[in-house]
Amino acid sequence: MNRISLRSGIPFISFFSDSSITLTSYSNKSISVKGNFECLDDAVSVFHQMVTMKHYSAAVSLFREMWKLGIPINGVILNIVVNSYCLMHRVDCGFSVLPIYLKNGIPFNTITFNTLLRGIFAENKIKDAVELFKKLVRENICEPDEVTYGTVMNGLCKRGHTQKTLSLLQLMEQGNTKPNIFNYNIIIDALCRDGNSDAAINIMNEMKQKGLLEVGRIGDAENIYAEMLSTGPTPDKYTHSTLLNGYFKYGLVEEAMSFFNKLEREIEYTSIEVYNVVIDGLCKNGKLDKARVIFEKLSLIGMLPNVRTYTIMINGFSFEGFLDEAKDMLRKMEDNGCTPNNVTYNVFCARISKVQQN
Repeated sequence: MNRISLRSGIPFISFFSDSSITLTSYSNKSISVKGNFECLDDAVSVFHQMVTMKHYSAAVSLFREMWKLGIPINGVILNIVVNSYCLMHRVDCGFSVLPIYLKNGIPFNTITFNTLLRGIFAENKIKDAVELFKKLVRENICEPDEVTYGTVMNGLCKRGHTQKTLSLLQLMEQGNTKPNIFNYNIIIDALCRDGNSDAAINIMNEMKQKGLLEVGRIGDAENIYAEMLSTGPTPDKYTHSTLLNGYFKYGLVEEAMSFFNKLEREIEYTSIEVYNVVIDGLCKNGKLDKARVIFEKLSLIGMLPNVRTYTIMINGFSFEGFLDEAKDMLRKMEDNGCTPNNVTYNVFCARISKVQQN
């Protein structure tokens, strides 16, 4: 007998394989389904389109009609319905879909519970989210994957529970599901926001030692990123920077720029940290001209270069032997009120000394 129960902020939910099913509709529009879809893929496509267009209540109503008419369904459709409820901030109704999995012999998967966890966090019911996660692990209902952990970690970090998130990271490191670059990035982001830069640097060094972006694992990183886009948590500037760094590190300049161009098109605000990664990556891969174009573009889009941005360009010019351009960049940096630091001067002086020695 299958059972999941949850008490606390969410109304008590308990269901068995022989329990009744109640679906709630939030649309006044009447949706009719005449006959069957030509195939199940057609139905899935329709549901995906509805969610993409944010017609969540319409998706729920369509599902209710399909269920009433006995039209076949599958796990993908059920996950979409659960997601629609959660996006409508009715995670309690999302739980009401779970008995349908059991009645149709459709197994739960991580996507189902990742969606519910995101929905619970979206309603700021932190204790309920933690309780559900513990229940998944304790009762072996569905083994959490990297995205499940990431969902919980992201939800905790965004609500100021950085220490709890660190404990969860340690739990991952000791268990079967090892943390990936995105799990680490969630922690790094939280530590930076908390002003705990030393701890953030330690974790970054740990990532480096574990080789999370070695050649051959970049494909894994891409797959994880794609999964984050579809199921969460939402990638942030540290996620984007890490993936870009991986591309540039192994000379995959075209892939890096394709990804960067996509970020510029699809994200309203791209941080200076991301631009710094791109400018630095281009310089280190012999693309100084392209790096310079992006640097000059910053002022046009209203983004101010910081000390690292100028230092990267000074290093790029100096490395290629363009010392006059490097000096001009140093003057420009000072004129714009950006004070050079020791790294800036060390980079510049080291290059001049090397030229003089030659």
